[in-house]
Amino acid sequence: MKDTDIQISLAAVGELEGGTALNRRALRRLTKQPIVVDMSVKAIPDLKRSLITLVVSCSYRAVIGFIRERLMVCSAVATFEVADLAGHIERRGDEAVVGGSLMMTMLGIAVGALRGIVAVRTAGTPLHNRPLPIIDLSALMYRLHYGSSAPAAFPL
Repeated sequence: MKDTDIQISLAAVGELEGGTALNRRALRRLTKQPIVVDMSVKAIPDLKRSLITLVVSCSYRAVIGFIRERLMVCSAVATFEVADLAGHIERRGDEAVVGGSLMMTMLGIAVGALRGIVAVRTAGTPLHNRPLPIIDLSALMYRLHYGSSAPAAFPL
């Protein structure tokens, strides 16, 4: 797996069709409750065409009236063309992983797209002043897969 000299280009970026939902009933009852934002990432490689697609999602939740309510779910899709993608992917048993620096670059772009989608979708709602929080991508990669070791690769 190579981690240097990565040639990458953004092929497509946008909102996942049907991947955004607002719970308007819960939003009407929202006041000053703390909101928890959770993230998920799914990587889908296409080695034949040297493409890799990331689906990055966030979920806003709050406790309203002693019940944990999902306020919003939002997803962005970013597709990247990576020269010699197969050279950046390694098999570890049944799992395929992509190098950390490549994943960090792609995550930064995909999370930026998600941030814009969240801003557009929350305009005119009680969430308009609560944008997607600042995200430490190293911590996100670590939390999503790496357990107790430092992140060096990301599962596909």
